[in-house]
Amino acid sequence: MKNTILSLLLTLLGTSGCSRNISVINGAWEREKPDSIQLYSVAGGTLHKVASSQVGENGAFSFTFEPQQDGYYIIGLSPSTVTNRYIFYFKPGDKLNVRVSENSYELTGENTPENKEMARWHDFIFPLEDKAVYFKGKNSTFEDFFPLFEEKFNELNNYPPVNTSNSSFNSSFRDFMKNDLLCIALVFIQTPRSKHPERNDFIGYYENIYLPELTKNLSLLNYPGGLNLLLQSYMIAVKLNSDLSNEQKKERYDDPASYLLGGADSDLISNDTIKGELAVMLAGNNRSLTSFSGYAGKYGKYVVTASQKERWKSIEASLNKNEERKEAIDLKFPDATGKEFALSGFKGKVVYIDIWATWCGPCKREFPFLKKLEAEYHGNKDMIFLGLNVDLSKDKQKWLDFLEKETLPGIQLFAGDSANKAIMKPYNIKGIPRFMLVGKDGKLIFTDAPRPSSNEIRAVINNALKE
Repeated sequence: MKNTILSLLLTLLGTSGCSRNISVINGAWEREKPDSIQLYSVAGGTLHKVASSQVGENGAFSFTFEPQQDGYYIIGLSPSTVTNRYIFYFKPGDKLNVRVSENSYELTGENTPENKEMARWHDFIFPLEDKAVYFKGKNSTFEDFFPLFEEKFNELNNYPPVNTSNSSFNSSFRDFMKNDLLCIALVFIQTPRSKHPERNDFIGYYENIYLPELTKNLSLLNYPGGLNLLLQSYMIAVKLNSDLSNEQKKERYDDPASYLLGGADSDLISNDTIKGELAVMLAGNNRSLTSFSGYAGKYGKYVVTASQKERWKSIEASLNKNEERKEAIDLKFPDATGKEFALSGFKGKVVYIDIWATWCGPCKREFPFLKKLEAEYHGNKDMIFLGLNVDLSKDKQKWLDFLEKETLPGIQLFAGDSANKAIMKPYNIKGIPRFMLVGKDGKLIFTDAPRPSSNEIRAVINNALKE
């Protein structure tokens, strides 16, 4: 029935004179039995969802779409991970037939010369991808990966030339291969391993990552996650730079924008359009209009294209929407002694709420920053730090033991089994830690406030205290 509908659709499109622009993907996904497969285009170094296809009982899926321009597309399960995704190239009217197996993929049936080249490259790079991306259960470390990487890198000298009739693809694909190899090299050292390389263990490839070469043209923006690839390349260059002190390295890790955009390392990015894309991407890290305003004053000048300006305005609008200004739910929970505290009892004060659990690793990573932040405002009668633990009620003793060990700042309350109904569902909280900020008037300023580790939290709190 599904194939009949697809055939009918293509017939109708053909009679309308538009079928030459419609690309068709027919595939089988034989791994993990997902409910749906996603199709993404690549623009500005980021992924944009084009369509979704339900997966049949036999793993069959299909897409019909009209590429807005020639370029790279991804078939996969999620835009946020390099696993379970495969990259192809489409022109209007192209066809792709593919089977995704347990370990890799293969082309089947009719396919374009461009995607045959994509598959040939993937077969070449697969031994590295297998260790870097699909690493679970393989126990691969740099000791076996680095020699294999050098072997494959040397084999590139004899890699057959790409020579389709599509000169645009031939040109872009040379850069694609370089970016793909770089992505795999960086993914490997950033994923969990039983053993990680020390400074002197890194092979020459990592030492020779050169950002001006990487950013000399716009090819990076045609690669999935190209801007993240740029940032990761910068971070490894910083890590391996023996001329920088540990403090100088930390400053670059914490605030790359201040160095790459107009700062000491700005000459590392050769292309102004890429600088603008990076400015827009990092603008998304701002959680408040206050911090965005400061960020815009420093880096807004790099936003030059119409698309960049449009996305810049969208970020600003979303931050404006984030400032809720609606009455906060009156939470009421006990502290370690059993004394109950209600949020309404703090009216007239600014309340910074930390929603956390003893089992939450990211929550624990915020605690040193939270302690430092609380110490800076300690003694300010208008400021309250409120911790709200969401462990299960049966684990209350774990919470009590944790409090005694960690000496967390502020007023610490235990929500237990009531947390889901009282706060998680009403505020649609899907993950923790979650920080919230309530103003002196008892109204929410943020349901998703900047974290203690952020650069902007102090400005946000100071603004709230002035009101």
